[in-house]
Amino acid sequence: MKPQAGSRPQLWRRLRQAAQILSLLLFLSSFVIPGSDLSTVFHRLNPLVALTAMLAGRAAIAGMLWAGVTLVLTLLFGRVWCGWVCPLGTLLEWIKPPSRRSRPEAPADRWRSFKYVLLLTMLFAALLGSQTLLFLDPITIMTRSVAAAVWPAARYAVYGAEAFLYRFKFLWGPLDAVHDAVVYPVLQGVESVMIHAAVVFLFFVGIVALNWWAERFWCRYLCPLGGLLGLLSKLALVRREAGEACTQCARCSRDCPLGAIDPERAYQSDPAECTVCYDCIVSCPPEGNGFRWQLPQWRPAGRETYDPGRRDALLALGTAVVGVALAGVEPVAKRQPARMIRPPGATLIDFEALCIRCGECVRVCPTQGLQPSLVEGGWQNLMAPRLVPRLGYCSYSCNVCGEVCPTGAIPRLGLEQKQRTCMGLARVDRDLCLPWAYDVPCIVCEEACPLPEKAIRLDEAVVDGEAGQVTLQRPDVVKELCIGCGICEYQCPMGGDAAIQVYTPTEAGGSPPAG
Repeated sequence: MKPQAGSRPQLWRRLRQAAQILSLLLFLSSFVIPGSDLSTVFHRLNPLVALTAMLAGRAAIAGMLWAGVTLVLTLLFGRVWCGWVCPLGTLLEWIKPPSRRSRPEAPADRWRSFKYVLLLTMLFAALLGSQTLLFLDPITIMTRSVAAAVWPAARYAVYGAEAFLYRFKFLWGPLDAVHDAVVYPVLQGVESVMIHAAVVFLFFVGIVALNWWAERFWCRYLCPLGGLLGLLSKLALVRREAGEACTQCARCSRDCPLGAIDPERAYQSDPAECTVCYDCIVSCPPEGNGFRWQLPQWRPAGRETYDPGRRDALLALGTAVVGVALAGVEPVAKRQPARMIRPPGATLIDFEALCIRCGECVRVCPTQGLQPSLVEGGWQNLMAPRLVPRLGYCSYSCNVCGEVCPTGAIPRLGLEQKQRTCMGLARVDRDLCLPWAYDVPCIVCEEACPLPEKAIRLDEAVVDGEAGQVTLQRPDVVKELCIGCGICEYQCPMGGDAAIQVYTPTEAGGSPPAG
């Protein structure tokens, strides 16, 4: 691909920018369209997710084989995923200080090796059956941040602004029109309550803030997916080269957002660090550099001082072994926490080995009952989804979480099969339940139970009231029927903790406590 005069380099850069915008819009559209699985396209094209999921799950995952498309493009053109497609990379390119002079001196190049150590640690941990570190994958970071923090916060802000503006009667007509045409269609499936939203958002803000230290800091030094694609880019058939017309003006090295061009090597670049952004070509006055086909003289790119070596591999292996071993001795490894309720069907397979913490199930859950966990289930379950029935239940007529799960950690169950799959078991706390503890009539949980056979039965009891004897209906759970959907806990009118709560099946097997 020989550089040519005129507007050709500028055209390629504009095409790249258009691809970035379209890619970001495609990613965000999955949040606008209820039940959409458009964002899973990015997970299925992600070779890091595919590789770790198949290593941890010990099986080929058909839906992840699309990652081969990304691998082929990388072997042809280098890290085009990072410069043209990745939504996180796009945001980091756009959100940065207005001037490079406002940044301190960038870290030394040897810091680049950290992303390779992190990559190898992920792969070794996946080989040992752990996917915990996948919360650092760039696509999972974007999905989780938008689903658990940005989108709910936007919904809260929009509805708050509407509530304020509706105080002015003359605005009612325009507000109704905007709400019906835009606000409701876009935000109808979004809830404002998210556990750990602040933690998720601050983590994302921290990644963006590192841009003020060094441009594209995450992409240069930390991104494990970038590390994987970078190693493959050393074999690419199209690579940037500085040609004979180069006057060594140093503009290309100054403009390179990843600092991939080395002035000490006649302004050649490391293909493992180049994201094919074309900034160097656009800024080159004599067009002394360009992207060229390497055939028929192709050979792998030379080794850099920060490329992974034997010492890095041993460090990554040791870190993975120690991390997995320490996670294995946590108490939760022996007995699942009583309230760690998994998504429907997750208990049927090796959920912890397959879950990549992407947040897709959290994004599409219509009740927002699925929430990302922090350390409630131990470090090995960091950012894995769990059902929090007090915030939202598992809808009886919904199986969309299994439809969007890219790795099969949540099985793709038919609706009828999902309705028969047990997630947990409800238990009535007779010390809190209104009919049991206070002789106050209440059958909300029984009315809310979606099962045709009703997993909550009502036992009649005659009690003494102020006006004489009163017949009460007291709820109790039919253990053989309950699937643990959590709607009874969600609808319970008790403030704070519900008088009926859902527990994992192994923890809820005992009889209800006596009143």
